[in-house]
Amino acid sequence: MTLRLSSLCALLLAVGCSSEAKLGKSPEPGQASAALQALTAKDETAVAQCGQAVQRCEQQVPDAGGAAVCQRLAQHCGELQEHLSEARSHVVGCLNGVQACQEHAPEQAQCSRDVTRCEPLAQGAQQDRDTVIQCSDKVQACLTRVASLPAAAAVSCENIAAACERVSALVAEAGRERAEGSSGADEHAKKAHDAMEAIGEEADNDDQGQDADEADEADEAKENGAHGAADAGRSHQSEDTDEVADD
Repeated sequence: MTLRLSSLCALLLAVGCSSEAKLGKSPEPGQASAALQALTAKDETAVAQCGQAVQRCEQQVPDAGGAAVCQRLAQHCGELQEHLSEARSHVVGCLNGVQACQEHAPEQAQCSRDVTRCEPLAQGAQQDRDTVIQCSDKVQACLTRVASLPAAAAVSCENIAAACERVSALVAEAGRERAEGSSGADEHAKKAHDAMEAIGEEADNDDQGQDADEADEADEAKENGAHGAADAGRSHQSEDTDEVADD
């Protein structure tokens, strides 16, 4: 019993549960259920935060062009929900199997499944989930930033979103291989994480490039303004000279 309680605590920590998860004196029937609830709670929080970003976007957009970016952000939130669901699907399947076994076995000793079997899947899924969310944050930050800029600026966000889709595909492959016991799971998980990190570097470079472009545009505007003022001055001086000549 003590071993199983320790295993459940380890699993709940792996899927990111809080201290609010309660264990009764007889935890067997609720072991898998508690772990399932903890597993989905953080994912629901991440999706809710994405939804809040959509609301802020809609409140701050200056025009219809910005509204289109907010709609794209809402679409991204839906995609995030799907990717997180896929990342945890194999752990959910394992925990559902444990739960079904425990519910149909009057005594825990008669159940051939235990939550300890799901721990490696839960730990891997937590890493995968973090990768997906970090990549999603990059897309959200980009779309939020360009909502007040011309529509052409959203192209860079679409590039980041496409790269994150490839990251999610690697994460999904890692999850499938982990469930099958394949040794390639860790490799795909690492590739997904490295690809996500690379996206961050590219996004930073894009931001720096855009800042430089904006600075150039500002300098050009100032220069044009100075030239305009000089031209106006010369024109006024020419008019004064003409008037003197007429006199």
